[in-house]
Parts: sequence; structure tokens; C-alpha cells
Amino acid sequence: MQLDVGYDFLLRTRNELHYQTTRLVDDMPKALQPRVAWHLGYKNRSPARRLEELMRDLYTHLRAIHLITRMVERRLALRPKNIHRLPSFRTLFGGGKKEESIDGFKIINGELVPTSSRIFKDQPRRLMRVFLYAQQRGLEFHPDLTQLLRDNAPLVDDEFIHDAENHETFLEILNQRGNVAPAMRAMHEIDLLGRYIPEFGRMTCLVQHEFFHAYAADEHTLVCLEKLDQIWDADKPPFSHYTHILQDIDLPYLLYLALFLHDAGKGMESGDHVRDGMLVCQKVGARLGLNARRLARLNFLVENHLLMAEVSQRRDIDSPTVIHQFAKTVQDEENLAMLTLLTFADSLGTSDNLWNDFKNTLLKTLYHLAGRRLTSGKDYKKAEAEHLAKLKQEAHEQLPLKISSEELEAHFEHLTPRYFRTHSLKHIHIDLTQVNRFLKRVVNGTGTKVLEPIIAWHNQPARGYTSVKICTWDRPGLFTTISGALAATGLNILSARVFSRGDGIIIDTFFVLNARTGGLVKRPERDTFKKLITQALLSDESPEFESQIETLAKPITSAEWQLPTRIRIDTHSAKSRTIVEVESEDRLGLLHRISKVLTRHGLSIHVARISTEKGAAIDTFYVRTDLGKKPTDKALLKQIQSDLEAELN
Repeated sequence: MQLDVGYDFLLRTRNELHYQTTRLVDDMPKALQPRVAWHLGYKNRSPARRLEELMRDLYTHLRAIHLITRMVERRLALRPKNIHRLPSFRTLFGGGKKEESIDGFKIINGELVPTSSRIFKDQPRRLMRVFLYAQQRGLEFHPDLTQLLRDNAPLVDDEFIHDAENHETFLEILNQRGNVAPAMRAMHEIDLLGRYIPEFGRMTCLVQHEFFHAYAADEHTLVCLEKLDQIWDADKPPFSHYTHILQDIDLPYLLYLALFLHDAGKGMESGDHVRDGMLVCQKVGARLGLNARRLARLNFLVENHLLMAEVSQRRDIDSPTVIHQFAKTVQDEENLAMLTLLTFADSLGTSDNLWNDFKNTLLKTLYHLAGRRLTSGKDYKKAEAEHLAKLKQEAHEQLPLKISSEELEAHFEHLTPRYFRTHSLKHIHIDLTQVNRFLKRVVNGTGTKVLEPIIAWHNQPARGYTSVKICTWDRPGLFTTISGALAATGLNILSARVFSRGDGIIIDTFFVLNARTGGLVKRPERDTFKKLITQALLSDESPEFESQIETLAKPITSAEWQLPTRIRIDTHSAKSRTIVEVESEDRLGLLHRISKVLTRHGLSIHVARISTEKGAAIDTFYVRTDLGKKPTDKALLKQIQSDLEAELN
């Protein structure tokens, strides 16, 4: 029925177009659209409104025809025997069944298949989780699952929209930088995205009157997300110019959410899409449970999403006054980085012909000039100090009873500002509680008990992983030991937050999965890890985990799957530390192998940024020598690079 109605509409529109042009044409320029609309029965007195109504109906029918015919094509097509894709972790490890199951879905030949027609009625949250499963594991939807999702989309009701667990899952989907757009497009095509975020649903097939826009509003947003994804692992300009910026973003889901909502105001009636966009963003951000600080950053990005293009292309960026005013508006480095990426993705998502080398140079120049102004200016340092003071006051007011004010003061004194930029008040209190438990064990324990770490596990099914937080004394090679014990347990590290306090206490958080099943970490694996890490930390000798890791890992036999390993050592970007960046194909024990090389050369990891996306690990380590000095010796750094390449290749 939907196909018949859509095809009939296309024929009537094409027929009217031929009457208006008196010749056979299939191109309907904007000048003709109001006249065609009038003769098809769109009688709004405003030509712009007539055009909008006609084109929205036209795009809606075209979209429906495309989705229906694609579904039929998929059902009729034979699946290719050789699909060139990176292997999932499931293919890299021995053992287990050929058919894997997760949360009521089977994984067959790289596709998610429902085990029951009631799978979503029984647990509506699966409507959101299934997109995260596909995204994290690189899976496609079987046509039966696609149809079942479409049939059950009405389950996305008010209760579903306001459910906190669904919020967690949705934000985790947005957090998978480099791989967000496919999930969002799939959600939109199944009619779930517009139901879950009605403010976006209003933009479906909405025509944009701006001269440069080549897409309807919803398609423009999805293309923008695709452009942002392309930056993540780009090796060619202009995308590669921004790769390091995206890799350094602490909270990627905020950037993706801002880009997703940046034009949502166009679905409103007032005509001021920036002001309306701010109202939408405030409403959606609050509904998704963002805290005040992150909601303020989201609002800033949506409110100012046109600012950087205007300043770079229409202002004299050689003027110190212009740079000062722009930096004052941007406020901090994280806003600057996110706004730069949003500007680039928005510009390329508007039209393929809109961007050029000149505009690219202007944007990069403004980014660098404003960045230097922010990091050296008094305003930036004052704002950061005020933020820390306010956060400390809030932490004092909500301090758990068992934590003393002195412990809180020590926590703020001994950690870097970046820790407090990336941790909410809730997680600061969680870390303080773990440090408190550790210090009590040190004071009250006897024998080797005082050296045992405090380990806290937390399964997060809505986010698709388990977090493990470790608190202990820092020592040379500790990161190597922890990552080795996790790998020897059969756990794949998706990401990590590693922080060393100035008083010698480390608070390391690893986000992990069972490498064989892709599932959450259960009691047996937790017990194994505790045994391995405790034995390693109590031993006087360096632990060896290689044999255990090799028994778990199945080597990649096909060279066609091997991603090239890239290593970059930077002695300029950080004042007191050298930065080692490693990009390589993800595999069990990768972090352990990298950190083992660094430890062997007498380097300690002060901060680590670990990220795994699209089958690639992109890891950044801020290192010092064991004496606390910044390593700068060229011969040493060259040898480290050579040893890393040999180890990983």
C-alpha cells in the first residue's frame, strides 16, 4: 500500500512538471517548485510554504520507496561468500560455539537475528540496546530483525523516552566516536530515532531554504555525523587535519549530541533556528540526564555552531582583538576543540562543494591562534581556578560521612585539572571512597595485606561493558602489570582512564569485556583477575603473562586483515612529559605489549588515553622517566619507536 501511494505521488508530480515545462524533464529546480505545488493542490499563499509542503511530501514518499525496495532487495539477495571486514574479537579467540547469543539475539554470519517475535514486547529496552550491540560488534541487522524493529517502533512511548537506562544506552552509542553515524541512520530508517527524540523527528524530510543546503534537515544531520566519523581514523586531508583533535576529546558523546541537535530548531515555527535550537537542546539534554556542567557545554556548542565559520571567513583573524574576543567567547580548550570539529563537519555536511582548501586553512589558523590565547591567557587560568573552587565546594557539601575534609583536600591537591574536567561529582566521591578503603587497609592491615589493591567491579549492561577500578600504590611498570593481568584473564580493554595522584596513589579505571564472548565480566573472571594481580603486586619479580595470553588468543592468519601500526612520539605538545601515540589493530594483550616496551626503557606512564573504535586501538601515553624527568634523548626515543614497531608487527 505504502509503495503504491508513493509511486502514484511520484508519477503525478512528474506529470505536472512536464505540463509546466512543456517538455520531458526529471529535474525540478526551486523556481518551478511553488508552481508545481499549486497545481498539485498545495494552496498556501506563501510560495515558500507551498514549496516546503510539496518537497516534504515528495521526500517522504521517495524515502519510503527507497527503504521498502532495499528491504526486498536484501531478502532476495544471496549473501556474498567473502565479505571484506575486520574480524571481531569473536573470530580471534578459540573455543565456544559457532552461534553466539546475546540478550535474546543470535549472531549468525555477522548478522543479529531475533530469537522470538516477542523479544521487544517482553523487554522494550532491547529496542535501544540492539543498536549498541550491532555497533560495538560490527554486526548488521537480519531483514527479519529490521522488520520486527519497525513493527515494534510504537513501543517507544513516553515511559521509554524518559527511561534512565535507555538514556545511558543512547549516550553510549554517541560515545563510540568514528562509528556513530551508521547506528543513528539505522535508528532513523526504522522510525525509532524520531520517536525517541521527537525534536529530531520534526525535521524528517524538512526542506531547508538556505541556498547552500543540498539535503533535507534530517539527512543533513546524518551526513554531518558521517563526516565527523570520517575524521576519527582519516589518513588524507582535509579530514586528517582534525584527527588528533577528535582523538583528544574527553567526552565525545557531548560533541556528537551537539552535532545531532545543532539544527533541531529548524523543526520549530519561529524562524530563529539558533534560539529555538538552544531551547531544544536544553530540553533534550535535561531529559537525557546531563549534569549542569555538561548541559552548559552542550548549550554553548548549539548556540555558537555558526560562530567559528563566521569568524574565520568574515573577520580579520590576524587582529589580536578578534582572537581575544573569540577566545573569550569560547572560554576553554574543550569548547574550542569541539566547536572546531562541529564547524568542519557541519560545513562538509551542508554540501560537497561548500568546503575548500582556503576555508580549511582559515579554520585551522583560528583554532591554533585561539588555542594559544586560551592556554596563555589570564582569563583561562582564572576560569579554571574558579571552576575547581566551585567543584570543591560542591564536593564538600555532599561529602559522604566516612570521608574527611582532609581526604577531599588531598584529592584536589594531588590530581591534575584534567581529572576534574572528566569526572562528575558522583564519580569523584566514588574514587574518594575507594582511596579511603585503600588507606584504611594500609593503616589497619598486617603483612602482605597492606599491599593488596582495592578492586571495584561494576557491570553496565546499558553501556555494553564492565568497568573495573583499581586503587593501589604507584610503582614502575604498574600499568604493564594491570593490563597484562586483564589480558591473561581473557578480558578485552575497550578504554581506560589512568590517573596518578601526587602522593603515590593511582586510580585506574578500565572498561572491559569478555574477549571470547563479548559479554560482561562474571564472577569467575573477576576472581581470576584478583588472584593474578595480587600475586603480581606481591612478587619481587616482574610478572610474565605472555604464555597465558597466547593460549587465549588465536593469531590473525590472513594478512589482508592487518591494520598498519603507526607510532608517533611528540616532545613538544606537553611541557613536562613526552607523548607516545600508538595506532594499531586491536587485539588481546595489546596494551600490555605496548606498556612493556615503555617500562623496559625506564619510562613510567603518568596519564593514558585508551580508545578502541572500529577494530582499531588508538592509545596515547604521557610518559616520564622513572626519575620524573621528561625523556627527550633522540637516540632513546628512536629506539623506543623501533622496539614498539617490532613488538606490534
